[in-house]
Amino acid sequence: MSRQAGLALTALRGETCEAHERLDALFGRFDLRLERDYRGFLTAHAMALPPLEAATGVAGMGQELDDWDQRKRTQALTADLRALGAGLPSPLEIAPLSDTDEAWGTAYVLEGSRLGGAYLARQIGDGLPNSYLGTPQAPGAWRKFLETLEERLYSADRAARAGAAAARAFALFERAGREMLERTAE
Repeated sequence: MSRQAGLALTALRGETCEAHERLDALFGRFDLRLERDYRGFLTAHAMALPPLEAATGVAGMGQELDDWDQRKRTQALTADLRALGAGLPSPLEIAPLSDTDEAWGTAYVLEGSRLGGAYLARQIGDGLPNSYLGTPQAPGAWRKFLETLEERLYSADRAARAGAAAARAFALFERAGREMLERTAE
């Protein structure tokens, strides 16, 4: 893929730019050096990530991207919560994804979260578990993801469906983050 963003990536970025900024600001309120805040951060992610990963699987993402199952991070997230002595929260409900275009949009958010997690992993307090945010990405995995995304979302209609699904995925993470911040403020 060239350095210039393709049709699909441009559409996804355009559709989610504001949501991404809101989400970064929201989750930036958790101080990952502090166990309480870190637990809240992980709990919020555990409310959103597992149902989104499950939905992509049902929508056929495993057939779209041959290493999709290896990219999932629910197990790492669960391990970190258990290491902190936290129970697993009830996952937020989501509507099923209607097709692989929507799966690609959702996967875009999940894979972008992994990239952001690599940055956030450096902020985790000493002695706190970091399987989830520290899950390494295989060399070339992001490039492969973007190249395949561009191949699959080759029309404006397909990219628009993916963009709408990506926006819904961001909204789910935002809802989870707000709920956790409200709980910890009580």
